[in-house]
Amino acid sequence: MGEPRIVDLDAPGLDWTDVTMPAASAPVRLVRLHADAATGSSVSLVRFPAGWTRPGTGHYTCAEEFTVLDGRISVSGTARSAGAYAYLPELTTRTDSFVGAGGCLAVAWFSGPPRWKDGVAEEAPGPGAETGRTHSALLGSLAELSGRLPGIGDGATGLDATFLDARVWAYAPDAASLPDLPGRVLVRRWPASGD
Repeated sequence: MGEPRIVDLDAPGLDWTDVTMPAASAPVRLVRLHADAATGSSVSLVRFPAGWTRPGTGHYTCAEEFTVLDGRISVSGTARSAGAYAYLPELTTRTDSFVGAGGCLAVAWFSGPPRWKDGVAEEAPGPGAETGRTHSALLGSLAELSGRLPGIGDGATGLDATFLDARVWAYAPDAASLPDLPGRVLVRRWPASGD
């Protein structure tokens, strides 16, 4: 896995790509931060333009986790502003999604290839399913990481971290290699094949 990769999420030279999201009113802009070829998991910086909507009902076949850096996004009637976090298990129904007048900038992770299906999934998760995650932790600071994620110390995983206050993303082979930046951080463990 080597040295950590560190990305300033506000850097002017990021490699943005226009991506069409199924059932959405407009494309989003995306910077792929990391992907695992074995599982199809990926994490990206995503910019939703002002006026973006996804008015229908549908679901992804994989889990999604995101943190909002700027602006506001509403998914299924729950609005999330800058600093907010959400975890949506696979097959979670999404309805009437939209962003605020200023658009939205978020870091989004998918547990596999993000395949969108129209309608409600036959086996949609019930209330409280979002509390079952063990692959990530939202912390007040990196100092709180010890003991929070199973499997970190055994060398079997890499980690990515979104430093919300510092507006930096990093991927490292182990916790000791992550940058020591101040403020809130979302830390996620990846399989050893994730590079």
